[in-house]
Amino acid sequence: MGVETKRATPTTFPVREKRIRVLWLILPTLLVLGILFLGGFFFGVLQSFGLFSVVVDDSSGVSLDAYRAALASEKVRAGLVLTFRIAVLATVLSTIIALILAISISRTKRFQKLIISLTQFNIPIPHVVAATAILLTFSQSGIISRVSNAIGLTEGTSDFPIITNDPSGFGILLSFLWKEIPFMCILILGALRGPVTALDETAKTLGASYSYRLRKVIIPYIFPSILSGTIIVFAFTFGSFEVPFILGQPYPPMLSVATYEFYTDRDLVNRPIAMALATLTSLSIAFLVLIYMRVTRRETRKK
Repeated sequence: MGVETKRATPTTFPVREKRIRVLWLILPTLLVLGILFLGGFFFGVLQSFGLFSVVVDDSSGVSLDAYRAALASEKVRAGLVLTFRIAVLATVLSTIIALILAISISRTKRFQKLIISLTQFNIPIPHVVAATAILLTFSQSGIISRVSNAIGLTEGTSDFPIITNDPSGFGILLSFLWKEIPFMCILILGALRGPVTALDETAKTLGASYSYRLRKVIIPYIFPSILSGTIIVFAFTFGSFEVPFILGQPYPPMLSVATYEFYTDRDLVNRPIAMALATLTSLSIAFLVLIYMRVTRRETRKK
């Protein structure tokens, strides 16, 4: 009897070896990003504690003076209130509007692809371009104001209502909504196309009304996707710089703009305050990212 020999098959790496191989492949990129980002971040943290200060005096050393000065600043307090209010409003409103749009689109049979394309056309547009477009369209010297003045609805640009660069941050909120609603709509539409469709059909077969299915089946099932999206939107709007810089007022500034103003101040003593604000903002966003990772990991395990 001949000895049977198994045909050689391509080497299959264990999961651990695959991960190590992938890590080696991306290591050069990780090193560059780590040095540029983490190096700058830790240097900023050290400066916030008074080390490597550009202003050297007898009192130079490790201290929390920058954090105390930041928390005691009236500009920072007012900016924190404005930042938190705009971030919450942008997150809540974009989630609610996107949920309504996504559910309406999912129930629409005709022209569904066209409607989705129209809903998502502005996603590739950078936020700085979106903010500039809002400024050119809705400012007192913008397109709508000039058209309104031309047809006699207003007398001069000063009669047009202040929408951008206003103390309440309405222009900032408008720009965020224009960008974040389509983003949230994509997430929710993706969740609505999952297994929840079969569950909804089963509940419908059993005689459940649409409002009941929406409250008891659809929204509970897609809630993790909604929660993940809201965390992303809140983290982004909380730390965004370009939108409030273009559409905001000098006072009160959002935290990111206040950080920039402290950093570019002619008085170099304020440089550590900027680093302290940047550190606190970064840690807050990192905390939100950890929550997002925890939520997504839990849902992945369930699936």
